[in-house]
Amino acid sequence: MGYVERDMTRKKGKPPGRSPDELVALGQQHAVRGERAEAEARYRDALVLDPDHLGALTLLGLLLVEREEVDGAIDVLEHARELAPDFAPVQLALGSAYATAGHDELAVTAMETAIKLDTTSTVPLERLAKHHIRARRPREAIGLLRRTLRRDPAHAEARFLLAGLTGERSAAVAESPPAGWIADLFDTYAPSFEQHLAEGLRYGVPKELAALIAASGATADASWRVVDLGCGTGLAGGEFRVYARTLIGSDLSSRMIARARQRGIYDELHCEDLAATLGRERDVDLIVAADVFVYVGALDTTIAACAAALRPGGLLAFSIERSTGDDVVLQPTLRYAQTDAYVLGVASAHGFVLERAEPSVLRVDNGQPVDGVLYVFRR
Repeated sequence: MGYVERDMTRKKGKPPGRSPDELVALGQQHAVRGERAEAEARYRDALVLDPDHLGALTLLGLLLVEREEVDGAIDVLEHARELAPDFAPVQLALGSAYATAGHDELAVTAMETAIKLDTTSTVPLERLAKHHIRARRPREAIGLLRRTLRRDPAHAEARFLLAGLTGERSAAVAESPPAGWIADLFDTYAPSFEQHLAEGLRYGVPKELAALIAASGATADASWRVVDLGCGTGLAGGEFRVYARTLIGSDLSSRMIARARQRGIYDELHCEDLAATLGRERDVDLIVAADVFVYVGALDTTIAACAAALRPGGLLAFSIERSTGDDVVLQPTLRYAQTDAYVLGVASAHGFVLERAEPSVLRVDNGQPVDGVLYVFRR
């Protein structure tokens, strides 16, 4: 059943009394407020009145991509492209839909077409660069990021990505990655995240951190307030639920949060930066950050926020990738590594005492072991 047929099966009831343009504008207002179901309904109402409305088709397609309904998104956006093959936003949206569906060549072709059609915006260049990064094609990504910076020399995300991929450093590169990059990265990974970690990367950090917590004398009596930073789909939460009276998860990725919610193990879930979570919490018994600080970089502000959130005697458990050079290093993987001395120094400066530290192979990435350290500190 095509998208027009699906639209026509909707119960008409009374006519909406608005034009297609007005319905699309109303849908956009709902989308801005995060009311996706209402936004979708208004876009579909517009398409009942005008099945070829380009704005409604494009916005509906993007909304379906966000909801990972990629078959429906491709159906809608293919029709939009037939109507307006020279409209760059449609080509770009279709590229995102193809990428989400795993159709690499089709995604690249659509995004390249968007770049040719839009010679001023940085968005198509940035979108294709990120796609190449996820597909492990750094050379192609580097060229696109350089073009992005020629169009917008102040583009912080492009500068960060280029610094990681090339090793080029400048004062303009932030100590921590732009939040938008992390959210976008894990939104994209969400559908295959757990399978990729378990089968591709042989990832066992949550279980290993749980073992260290137990070795530190923690009792699994379901009495603690536990905060799972960067909770992702809830792998760490599953390990630490036994300690928790209240288990709180937070993550920048809305798609990761949606999957964590499906587990039914969290008492609270927040889609937000870890600083927002830590700024709100007090008297926490345990903070867990499994494979999170590798996306933070400089740790002073974050460790200070953890110290403020924990009760006296509370525990902080986290993993890092180990640097053997500078205190904090942005790697070609676009993850950070920190030295042992740096971590111990920052923790000590904020009143933490080391309970446990264990070297660990955090994952196997592209066939190579990634060396790291697991830490448990007491406040």
